[in-house]
Amino acid sequence: MVIATAFAWFAWLIVIIILSDVPMGEALWHWFVFWPMTITGWIIGASDWSNRTGIKLWGRRPSDSHGSARFATRKERAAFEGDDGLLIGRDLDTGKPLRYDGPAHLLTLAPTRAGKGVGTVIPNLLLAERSVLVIDPKGENAKIAGEARKRFGAVHILDPFGVTGRPASAYNPLGRLDAKSLDLGEDAASLAEALVMDPPGQQSEAHWNEEAKALLAGLIMFAVAHEDQDRKTLATVREYLTLPPEKFRALLELMQDSTAAGGLIARAANRFFGKSDREAASVMSSAQRHTHFLDSPRIVAATARSDFQFSALRHDLTSIFLVLPPNRLDAYSRWLRLLVAQALQDIARDAEAAQAGAERLKQPALFLLDEFAALGRLEAVERAMGLMAGYGLQLWPILQDMSQLKDLYGARANTFVANAGVLQTFGVNDFETARWLSQMIGRETTGYQTESHKPGDAPSTSYNVTARDLMTPDEIMQIPPHVQLLRVQGKPVMIARKLRYFADREFDGLHKP
Repeated sequence: MVIATAFAWFAWLIVIIILSDVPMGEALWHWFVFWPMTITGWIIGASDWSNRTGIKLWGRRPSDSHGSARFATRKERAAFEGDDGLLIGRDLDTGKPLRYDGPAHLLTLAPTRAGKGVGTVIPNLLLAERSVLVIDPKGENAKIAGEARKRFGAVHILDPFGVTGRPASAYNPLGRLDAKSLDLGEDAASLAEALVMDPPGQQSEAHWNEEAKALLAGLIMFAVAHEDQDRKTLATVREYLTLPPEKFRALLELMQDSTAAGGLIARAANRFFGKSDREAASVMSSAQRHTHFLDSPRIVAATARSDFQFSALRHDLTSIFLVLPPNRLDAYSRWLRLLVAQALQDIARDAEAAQAGAERLKQPALFLLDEFAALGRLEAVERAMGLMAGYGLQLWPILQDMSQLKDLYGARANTFVANAGVLQTFGVNDFETARWLSQMIGRETTGYQTESHKPGDAPSTSYNVTARDLMTPDEIMQIPPHVQLLRVQGKPVMIARKLRYFADREFDGLHKP
């Protein structure tokens, strides 16, 4: 059949040549030699030019020799237009909301007044049918979305300074600690770790801070093991630290006689007694400094009882707002650290204790950590970013720029980036963050041609390929205010529109005006 078809085509070609006025030999030369060689030369030349310049021809993929970074195609962006997951933006072309439904953590970098609350925090509070813990510096999130969250489950607003004007809940970090538990020492150490903030770059304070943690852990264990129920609070621990010297010494002697907590209370007292007067005074001063915020009657009231347990975040749809005004962040950030650290520990413990098949929520609890830098360096958060995605928990730290993260965590800042399934950035206005983003996004291969002229010779053209940043730092800094960059793990970078809860139809009727 194939041979017959070939003979048929050859016969038709002979007929065409005979009907033309061109001599047989010349026609055969054109059809079988000249034109095949010419067309082949064109194809080879065009392919070589494409390979040199990286310019796409006939549907061919350009050369990636100098980088393969690119923007997501319309088809790739469509994969994020489902009905489930966390809201991360809006498609520039279709206007459809973009969602991330993966298990990994998220990270947002955006400066002050860039629209983090309007476009990231509040949209998810209004629509995310999952447990949520949110740091709410101005109380606006609770005011706008608090009522909407009630349709999902219980809402607790911890607001020591009455910013929201709504009934405030309370949480006692010592209330969950059990004097008979084998974990009492670890639980007390975790609270002491949250109480003591290690400012970056102040290595001279490291020794005193570590010893202050040991003293605080011992005092916490003593309060839990020996005080009445209504005195098992941080206010009692602060009371210990402000006793007159002779009474504090008497307290330490009581601790030496304690057999509770497997002898850990006695060891803490012995450790302090083993120091010279000068060293002991410095340790005491450090412990007092880190607990000074507990002198506030508002904080005392907010930590006097527990209206909920953080483990509820894994089992019941629960919303917890931690409200602290911006002008009090420096003085009272340890209160936030305590609650976030306690929440992470409770969720981890609950996950580890759960038996196979134990009932828990299908969607992970979401921690929206606005003003993340105010927490200082918190090892509980660092561990959670690396280990706790499988515990039914998603963290979403929100920072102003990359410098904040590096200042707090140094080389370990990469832990947050490496474990973020989504990196959301907008409003970038500092060069260091823009340069870091440019490097993160990657480089593309691009081509160009040059012509050279020499006297007496014909002009010569050369084709070259080179690498170019997909987005240069200055291009990143010139992104319009309503546009954002989204880097989803394993996907090309996306340019998307920011959400606006007060103007977007998806949020109509869900929020307070």
